[in-house]
Amino acid sequence: MNEFPGYGAAHEETMRMFSRTLDEDHRRRYAAIEALKIGFGGIAYVARVLGMSRRTLYTGIRELEQLREDDPDHPQRPSGDAKRVRRPGGGRPPITERKPQLESTLHEVLDAHSAGSPTDERVRWTDLKPLQLAHRLLERGFEISRNTAAALLDRAGFRRRALRKELITGVVDPTARDEQFRHIAALRRLARQRGIPVFSIDTKKKEVLGTLSRPGQCYTTAPQTVFDHDFRHLADGVLVPHGVYDVLANVGFITLGTSRETSAFVCDAIALAWTVLFRAMYPNATELLLLCDCGGANAARSLRFKEDLIELATRLGVRLRIAHYPPYTSKWNPIEHRLFSQVERAWSGVMLDCPQTALRTVEQTRTQTGLSVTARILDATYEIGRTCSDTFRDVKDRFIRHDCVNGQWNYLVDPNGFAC
Repeated sequence: MNEFPGYGAAHEETMRMFSRTLDEDHRRRYAAIEALKIGFGGIAYVARVLGMSRRTLYTGIRELEQLREDDPDHPQRPSGDAKRVRRPGGGRPPITERKPQLESTLHEVLDAHSAGSPTDERVRWTDLKPLQLAHRLLERGFEISRNTAAALLDRAGFRRRALRKELITGVVDPTARDEQFRHIAALRRLARQRGIPVFSIDTKKKEVLGTLSRPGQCYTTAPQTVFDHDFRHLADGVLVPHGVYDVLANVGFITLGTSRETSAFVCDAIALAWTVLFRAMYPNATELLLLCDCGGANAARSLRFKEDLIELATRLGVRLRIAHYPPYTSKWNPIEHRLFSQVERAWSGVMLDCPQTALRTVEQTRTQTGLSVTARILDATYEIGRTCSDTFRDVKDRFIRHDCVNGQWNYLVDPNGFAC
């Protein structure tokens, strides 16, 4: 009897495509049907075409024979459950079952190399890495791999974790804090309804310029060399990046200052962003909503900042509604995670040798959600230690009106003044 010559190439490709659409048990029974249909030489041929072992085909044939004993109207899967592909209990048993003494030995090793928090009984940590744990267990007669040791650590509750910056460093009235967050949300909803631009503003951490290393990596055609130390005297200058982020339009503006972060610099950066980018986007705007932190150069308690805001409102010809995030909650300012995080990613691994390099890089910041960034260099000198004018305390209430809700954090600046 001659061996089966085989189907054509097109038919064999169809067999393979159909086989790939089936579950594991259906696939081997389909292969068994094809082999039985062919007869002599069918098992070898189908195993070669579908890339199966002969053992798998023999298993499929036995399962077909078992089908004849089932109810013809309700045939069973080999697993015995219509929702399961394999039988329960299959697979390799855990190593702790194959080596019964491993569990107790593991606890002994971890107890000797673990410590606990004195304030929280749930927190424990160990100085053992997976490879070190495998060596400790090998000393006690249990040979396991590094991956198995990592699984044992995970099973014991030890996982690789980073420290989480969530604890507030200062004391804030939780009632006032929650009330301020609700108030900011209400201001944003009202601004959207009235068509008022909503800008999140902040100053990013300062960046040193020069042949200095930066964290991260980037694609280059050749390696770049920098100094082996990051001493400050090796720097050629400093950048003070200030951002204005349009919360609704997902558009950002970065001002790269070359001097210092002062309230005058913050206001000049806002004015530059408005003149270069946002005035054309909002030609009919008469009021702006600015969301900012509670400290720094734009601190809520700073009289210098408030005096500069009056001058800024006069320069722009619009009213400025200011809403400060409560102290120690600056990470909730939208600009932090929507703009600054993307700018930092664009600067990753890039040597900022001059302001122009930083400018070109930051303007390439893009995201799949549509973020676009415009940048300018503000090469002006700002002096620190400046105080507000002697008459400002007497006239500030004519131009600044505090809200009834958390007035220390919410106020309106009108360049034309309020009627008494």
